[in-house]
Amino acid sequence: MTESRTYESPRRKKQAEETRQAILAAARKLFAERGYAATPLADIAAEAGVSVPTLYASVGPKSAIALALVDFINEQVDMRSLDMAQDAATNGPDLIRAIAHLVRMLNEHAGDLIRVMTSAALVEPDLVPVAAAGRRYHREGQRVNAMRLARLGALRKGLSEEHAAAILATQTAYEVFTLMVMEEGWTYDAVEDWLVETLSSLLLEPGAAR
Repeated sequence: MTESRTYESPRRKKQAEETRQAILAAARKLFAERGYAATPLADIAAEAGVSVPTLYASVGPKSAIALALVDFINEQVDMRSLDMAQDAATNGPDLIRAIAHLVRMLNEHAGDLIRVMTSAALVEPDLVPVAAAGRRYHREGQRVNAMRLARLGALRKGLSEEHAAAILATQTAYEVFTLMVMEEGWTYDAVEDWLVETLSSLLLEPGAAR
């Protein structure tokens, strides 16, 4: 009996994680297509191929699903590898390019969902913590990048880490990317190049190697 439980427990854990991932993938798809309010839990469960009780047991109510999507999105765009590329940069220009590429990948692969969820948070109280978590994650990431630039000795003279973090957080905000792509018709390549040029101009010492 002990051997059976030891053997089956990892399998059950794997199945539970697969169910959770299927639910989050279904929610990610339906929220982006229909919007948060117009997507009932029953439809998410049907899309994921599970029952509503299983959905509740695996992730929780719709607000919990929305909050779990913050980490799910990061996994989908391989945020860990993208962040490692930032941390591996050995000079300011390389770090700026890594930052711009991460922002591009996030917006290219999850911008639709970010827009839907951020807009829904204005009228759905349950989504306020989700939007706050996303913005907190974004600000913290850019604060770390400002520290990285300072550690590399790459920041423009007279520019504090605090001000550098604020510049990074605002210039890389999803709203900026959305305006450039959706309103101005720029390609993702073009916005990434623009981010590199703009952030380099605002943050790095003039004449730094590009």
